[in-house]
Amino acid sequence: MVAKKDKKLSSDENDKETESNVYLDKNSRLISITGAINWQLADQFFNVLTGFELLPSRKPLTIYINSEGGGIYDMLKIYDHIRNSPLPIVTIVAGYALSAGFIVFLAGDLRKMFPNAFLGFHEPTLYFTGKGSEGPAESEESALHQNCLLGAMVRIVKNSSNMPEKMIRKYFRVLTRIDALTALKFGLAHQIIEPPKKILPKSWQKILKPS
Repeated sequence: MVAKKDKKLSSDENDKETESNVYLDKNSRLISITGAINWQLADQFFNVLTGFELLPSRKPLTIYINSEGGGIYDMLKIYDHIRNSPLPIVTIVAGYALSAGFIVFLAGDLRKMFPNAFLGFHEPTLYFTGKGSEGPAESEESALHQNCLLGAMVRIVKNSSNMPEKMIRKYFRVLTRIDALTALKFGLAHQIIEPPKKILPKSWQKILKPS
């Protein structure tokens, strides 16, 4: 995930910005976050979640996440809004939730993953996109701020899992990816979504019958 020092947008992994999208369905009380987490997506999400909060219903809201990450300040805006929402919120990983997407996932009161979904850790990175180079004072301030941001993410993971802090810091340092079963073991996810039992049409029986 990326923290930026000016208004120019810096993307996450490989410095490539992918398409971002927030989808909602009021009837199903569903929100979907797809793609890179940036300030546009964070603002759009804020408006969508606020819209649900203004409705009289206090039924649970479901947020699906499929994101490679993005800006850390945008991530924190989304995370804090979810955590401070009066609504019960379920977060579900469909595909992957890496970097900033991983932290947003942890904001849910109930956290679920599809069987083949993945989570991903990595340290925050400060990119300076303005003109000129950093001086000693700016470099020191950047290092202190980056360490502060990492500390905030470590606390979020520690408060949302049974992982010891030493392990969490190691996972952030080595760019770790973990599957749904491991996430369940660590308490990062509360449940793995299994396929429902279906009643298939009788006409399918011959086709699907094992030879």
